[in-house]
Amino acid sequence: MAGMEPGGNTALAGDLYAALLWQLLVLLAVVAVVVVVVLLRRRGSVALPVTPEPRGRLVLRVALGVLWVVDGLLQAQPQMPSSFIQVDIAPGLDPAPDWLYAVVDPFQRMWLQHPVAADAVTVWIQVGLGIAILVGGRGRLARAVLVASAAWAGFVWAVGELVGGLTDPAASWLTGAPGAALLYVAASLVLLAPDRAWASGSAARWLRRVVGATLVLGAVLQALPRGGYWSPTGLFDVFSATALSGVPAPAAAPIQSLATALPPHAVAANAVLVVALAVVGLALLLDVAPRAAVVAGGVLSLFAWWFGQGFGVFGGTATDPDTGLVAALMLLSSWPWPAPDEAADAAPVAAAPRPVLRAVGVAAALGCLLVLPVVAAVGLLAPQSALAAVGDSGGVSETPPEPAPAFTLTDQDGSTLRMSDLRGTLTLVVFLDPVCFDSCPLIANQLSTAVHSLGGDASKVSVLAVDVNPVFNRVQDVRTFTVEHGLDGWAQWHFVTGPTAVVRDLLAAYGEGISVPNVGMIGHPQTIYLFGPDGRELEVLVDTANDDLSASYVALISAELRRHL
Repeated sequence: MAGMEPGGNTALAGDLYAALLWQLLVLLAVVAVVVVVVLLRRRGSVALPVTPEPRGRLVLRVALGVLWVVDGLLQAQPQMPSSFIQVDIAPGLDPAPDWLYAVVDPFQRMWLQHPVAADAVTVWIQVGLGIAILVGGRGRLARAVLVASAAWAGFVWAVGELVGGLTDPAASWLTGAPGAALLYVAASLVLLAPDRAWASGSAARWLRRVVGATLVLGAVLQALPRGGYWSPTGLFDVFSATALSGVPAPAAAPIQSLATALPPHAVAANAVLVVALAVVGLALLLDVAPRAAVVAGGVLSLFAWWFGQGFGVFGGTATDPDTGLVAALMLLSSWPWPAPDEAADAAPVAAAPRPVLRAVGVAAALGCLLVLPVVAAVGLLAPQSALAAVGDSGGVSETPPEPAPAFTLTDQDGSTLRMSDLRGTLTLVVFLDPVCFDSCPLIANQLSTAVHSLGGDASKVSVLAVDVNPVFNRVQDVRTFTVEHGLDGWAQWHFVTGPTAVVRDLLAAYGEGISVPNVGMIGHPQTIYLFGPDGRELEVLVDTANDDLSASYVALISAELRRHL
């Protein structure tokens, strides 16, 4: 974002890695103490026989443990502290209902204020869950870890994945709905099933039913007209976006080729996808031809993981490998393995115990889950990070409650307007050039989208744009800009203009100025000022002219307006 100072990401990444490093040293100290205790108590211990773990459970447990570790490592990417909210959360809040916004907003604000501490807590919880699940066991501690895994995955699904993106009209199974974290919840709960449930095949059937339900839901989402997937560009947009998401070139080439070939056959292709998802999903739900259904479901899941989700881990702010891979691993775990020989299964197998190795795993898991999150969370009690406002919140800065500078200018309808006329509403003030074809249309679009996203509260917000072009400063100029960019008919939009001296004095009152080159567009501030209903300044937002970041910046403006309404 334009509001991010150069190097802001680097500074936050450096703080994150410094925090993770010293927290890792704390973890190593905990592990060392536990290992010493185990070595001292090892003398005279007797190895007890253990019963082999059912094959399907072993596959699922290892898969879930590795996924959690990978998720933790992805959360430690350098862009995460400064970009996680803007890239992963804020864009999805635009179409989200008010109740979901109310659930997510407190955690979003906590992250914005303490990005390093919040990210470090997340890293250690997820790495700890992964290690604890990989360590295994069937006792109370192992079951408690699986319960914690289900609970944390549920939290991630609701807050981090915005209920799997299901509130988005364009939600699609291809792009990850209903969310990888929801499948983590299901996998954790199925792992709690006793061995007899795995031996009888009932646990595997539940896995197939879960994946089957997601496929049937995917068919419904893909068939709904609101998603736009029956249009010539529906599937094309999905696959093209995936090909451009940072996927390595050899893997991106087939995706782009498919996207290019689709438009003439878009309706037929979507119909085939809907039918395939419905048929395979129902077969898994009803446990019809389980082996064939598992293979077909795995192929569909891996296709979505490659062509719709781009393997899930690229782009710098990915938080998990995405839904397709998780579904495929769950189906692999649910494969109807031949029933083991009962006599052999009943006999315990004496396994060579490795108490030190197991102690290291248990100590590392408990350290990551219980010690390090508490250590990292201390940062949440500190004053707001100075870098957070610049590096993570798009340049939002609180300001002294000074009254808005007064003016008398003329709007696009030829009516006289004073700043005092806007009292009683939240007012966004921005400086634009009516003949600008670069940043100004983007800024106007961002403001319009953000305000209209408020629904019934949109009428409580006014937008004041001031014409700063000393040549194109007629009412006709601001009127033309308003009409050309679809802003006419919006009662809260006011694009004002007036004598050059008056506008210059107004800019000076804001501490701003312009530059007029001999050739090209004028340079002008892109700062957005927010004033309260009483006419006093609340905060400033440094805008961005980067089209790729418009969606996330819209969400930020909308969030700030909601906070002050």
